[in-house]
Amino acid sequence: MKIRFQKLGGALLLSYSDQFEKLGDYTGDKMMKIRFQKLGGALLLSLCALLSTTASWSQPTAGYPNKPVKLLVSLSPGGFNDLSGRLLAQALSQIWGQPVIVENRPGSASILATEMAAKATPDGYTLYLASDGPFVINPFLYKTLPYHPINDFMPAALVAYIPLILIVNPEKVSAKTLREFVAEARANAGKLDYASAGVGSPHHLSMGALSGVAGVNLNHILYKGGAPALQAVVSGEVAAAFSVLSTSLPYAKAGKLRIIASTGLKRSMLAPDVPTIAESGYPGFEVVSWVGMIAPKGTPQVIVDKIESDVLKIARDPQFSQRLLAIGGEPPPGTAAEFRELIRRDQQRNSKLIRDLNIKPD
Repeated sequence: MKIRFQKLGGALLLSYSDQFEKLGDYTGDKMMKIRFQKLGGALLLSLCALLSTTASWSQPTAGYPNKPVKLLVSLSPGGFNDLSGRLLAQALSQIWGQPVIVENRPGSASILATEMAAKATPDGYTLYLASDGPFVINPFLYKTLPYHPINDFMPAALVAYIPLILIVNPEKVSAKTLREFVAEARANAGKLDYASAGVGSPHHLSMGALSGVAGVNLNHILYKGGAPALQAVVSGEVAAAFSVLSTSLPYAKAGKLRIIASTGLKRSMLAPDVPTIAESGYPGFEVVSWVGMIAPKGTPQVIVDKIESDVLKIARDPQFSQRLLAIGGEPPPGTAAEFRELIRRDQQRNSKLIRDLNIKPD
């Protein structure tokens, strides 16, 4: 039988030979129902349910997603990236009607997960909740990477910012303000230790940036992650560190550490009484982390657009924003274009900072 499709109004005209006489309905997958009706020497093919035009019929991404989606997270369970990823996955599952499954792939400065995302099939079924490290820090620390931070990815939507705060142990540092901290550090040059979550981590870069603009010199003590670095300040092993606000607040309220300032351009909604470094004498100072949804390069633009639209819809919801804020994430979210600009801007800043501080990977 020879079949020919022709557009007729809002339907498709299916021409067929006289040998084909059986008429009726054919129900395929859940996306559409095809109804055959005889019209002279042809069949009128009506598309019902979600597909009603020839454009929808020919669109290969119509109905995305129609199977489970994998969301890669580059850090271990329990941290901000993991928790925010699970909140987002739950919300997307409700919108999409398909499971969004978080897969943690920690290790190697997030290089492992980023490489997996870069090499994933670009069909929208493997997405990456990316953080700043692999995109705006690693390229300036490592001579070679198994991925290209720009050419291998398509940013879809910025989910949240994560500003850091400068914390001190009250028994080791008497300062209550940034001005006092800088004066105390200068008076004890080379005698105060600070903890970081790793070489080239935002914690490390924040102290490096502050040291550069304020002219202070502290000893860098390396820890394996933000949680051990925070505990080092609480226990008094070190005098200071940059840390995540949400995990530091309980210790501050208990009097086990003191919060001096934050690294964002605006005060945190979680601690509006904590001044920023920018307003404490160093205008323009900003070192923040972020998380955002990214797809592999080559993912159809219509899918990337849908991801952007749905993620932003979720991120702008007041209830979701409150949940995100409770674990340390700050609004506002950003469009794909704003996300790309953020990556470009952070790359420029961090490349200079890493070069000026002569930071080398372990």
